[in-house]
Amino acid sequence: MRGEAELVEACLAGARAGGADTESLVLGPGDDAAILRPPPGHDLAWSSDEQVEDVHFRRLWGEALGYSALGSKAAGASLSDLAAMGARPLGALFSLRLPADLVEHAEALGRGVGAQLAAVGCPLAGGNLARAERLGLTIDVLGALPEGRSLRRSTAQPGDALYVSGSLGWAALGLAWLEARKDPGDPDAARAVEAICRPRPRIELGQRLLELSRVACLDLSDGLARDSCRLASASGVRLEFESALIPGPAEGLLPGLDPAELAWGGGEDYELLIAGPASELEGMEGLIRVGVVVCGEGVLRDGQLTSGGGHDHFPTGAS
Repeated sequence: MRGEAELVEACLAGARAGGADTESLVLGPGDDAAILRPPPGHDLAWSSDEQVEDVHFRRLWGEALGYSALGSKAAGASLSDLAAMGARPLGALFSLRLPADLVEHAEALGRGVGAQLAAVGCPLAGGNLARAERLGLTIDVLGALPEGRSLRRSTAQPGDALYVSGSLGWAALGLAWLEARKDPGDPDAARAVEAICRPRPRIELGQRLLELSRVACLDLSDGLARDSCRLASASGVRLEFESALIPGPAEGLLPGLDPAELAWGGGEDYELLIAGPASELEGMEGLIRVGVVVCGEGVLRDGQLTSGGGHDHFPTGAS
């Protein structure tokens, strides 16, 4: 078994492979803490996300897809939070809980994290390594926002149009495919498996939205059904969706699954749900109109009031 210092260096080597760096990183890995210098006139956005074995992924996925896919999944989830705020990434911390029998995959896990960070110009500032019974990856991300400006969930108004930044339900389809232990290399599954294991956080879109006069936004991590309720509650409005407008997977990719239900209730899409004036959002590249904002409360789907859905770590009544 390799020692701790060697494993740390393996993780760092993998994560640095993408070569992301910014002037904001004053001091990176090697000391007791990293040092970041925010740009003048900016606020800081800070978020954290954790991926835990047998909760967010299976170890078998790493064996089938390569362990870099698990690192990519973890980093993509955290970066999506910055996208939803309109923030520009400044740096990230990577904390790894590593079982003794997985030490050979430390570099691959770091490589997956590093690929996501490099894609959006976010340097790895540091992190932590600990031995554990189950694999776990925690990614903390820090971003910059122009002082006094950010995208929030609380600014939707009646009369706004609702948009999503891409097709939904693919990650849920990928999860179902992997849980069924079907071949992840099957061409029919390629997009779905990519969606669950290598999400693409909408960092550039978030920054473009920040330039508009007013937009409400959040990332779709727990499914449109659940996350739309959060936006409606934060803004004190009602959201009305039409199922026919919500983009999702094609029929028949996995028998027994309804693509419309995957798009509505599936989680881990890491697309953005956006509410704002149609005059500013209509025609913006990549956005798909899915509904409207009206006076009231709650969420309607095809005229029927919904009670949420999607993923909940602690569902009511669970033991």
